[in-house]
Amino acid sequence: MSVRSRLRATVPAPLPSSQAGPPEITGPPGRRLLVQRSDDEILARPLDDAFAARAGATARFPAPWPRRRGTWEVAPDATLAVFAGVHAVRAVDPSGAALWEVRHGCWSGGCEEIHESYESYADRRDHRYPESGSVGFPSHRPHRSGAPSWPSPMLSPICAGSVGWGR
Repeated sequence: MSVRSRLRATVPAPLPSSQAGPPEITGPPGRRLLVQRSDDEILARPLDDAFAARAGATARFPAPWPRRRGTWEVAPDATLAVFAGVHAVRAVDPSGAALWEVRHGCWSGGCEEIHESYESYADRRDHRYPESGSVGFPSHRPHRSGAPSWPSPMLSPICAGSVGWGR
């Protein structure tokens, strides 16, 4: 069986490729976002069902550490972003204010310190492998009251280096 594909839309990247990673389209239908991460921030732009940018503000989330130092995810309503780094998982709002943070030991196992800031280990050679760990948001619909179900800081470990959202 063959399947024919066709171009449905083009979506320009919000940040230049020389300064950021590749753009991604995230979120469930009706809550799609175009997101892109640079060393300094995540930019999240709402998209309509035809993948055109929606009218309204683009959310920018200041990043606590460079993009090569962990993973990240933006909530489907673009009210917060979560960064999973070598020594912490941190949720921030668009102003950059930390909503919560969970510090943890180093993913590489070679460091037993709980660092106070990214700067305290940024140049250390034993902190070069940050590609472990993950963060995410549930894809289910908001609670029937209309309130989103994801801003809860209830965390439960899924496995070493990963954090999941509790229900």
